[in-house]
Amino acid sequence: MNATIYVDTDAIHPVANGEWHHARLTHVPEPGERITMLCGLVASAEFAQVIQRDVHGVPRTCWHCDYVYRREHGMDIWPGHPALPSPRPRT
Repeated sequence: MNATIYVDTDAIHPVANGEWHHARLTHVPEPGERITMLCGLVASAEFAQVIQRDVHGVPRTCWHCDYVYRREHGMDIWPGHPALPSPRPRT
């Protein structure tokens, strides 16, 4: 008998370089499989227990992934969003 564990790929947020990312996943990646985050960062998948999540400090949000995700899903992007280009001063 098998015990199937269903995983929602939209709920997978890879952590790389100390940041939570978003990725367009169509399946649960295999360990070592290269995945591309919405910000363009590419990393190899690995898996760990959630209790190990904060071992290297609490992950931060990748604001570039957040910006792309919000734009693609029609979500509000507030005026001070960290991934928005800085306004250039007028000369």
